[in-house]
Amino acid sequence: MSTSISLLDEAISGSHWETLQRLDGLFAFYHKQWWCRLQMFYRFKKLNALFNGVALLIMALSMVVGAVWKESLAMVGLTALATLVKGWSDFKKYSFKMDMCRFAYTTYEKTLSELRNHAQTGVDEYQMNGFLIKMQTIDDTVTDITPPTRESYIRDYTKTFRHKAIKAEAHSCES
Repeated sequence: MSTSISLLDEAISGSHWETLQRLDGLFAFYHKQWWCRLQMFYRFKKLNALFNGVALLIMALSMVVGAVWKESLAMVGLTALATLVKGWSDFKKYSFKMDMCRFAYTTYEKTLSELRNHAQTGVDEYQMNGFLIKMQTIDDTVTDITPPTRESYIRDYTKTFRHKAIKAEAHSCES
């Protein structure tokens, strides 16, 4: 079962119908971006914690082995393995990717709030054009600094959510 998403859960007065439809379409697009970036953040957070935790456990094991056994070759091998695991984590830059995905999903979360605000207060064509230019700039920035969205996240999104477009007969905002 999928969850419906829509900008308008109740009738909003004082806005033009075409503008509301446009805002609703933008809401669906940015909700998808927000959700996918949030899933990416969780993935990188898990990978970062996994690699750092494994490296820490191996390092602790090497200390215990070094204290119990007098043979230092096992301790050297375990220390080298822990360094290799930590080096792989640093090479993949999971911490940086996590920070960039956090930036992306919080930016899109603010965008969703702004879209809700525009739907409630109304927006004229000049404000809408300014908003679209701002969002294009944000999209370009997010695309440049974050890894691309995996297809599996997009598939999961389409299974989980569906956009419930607002219908012409359901609106009560035209006079």
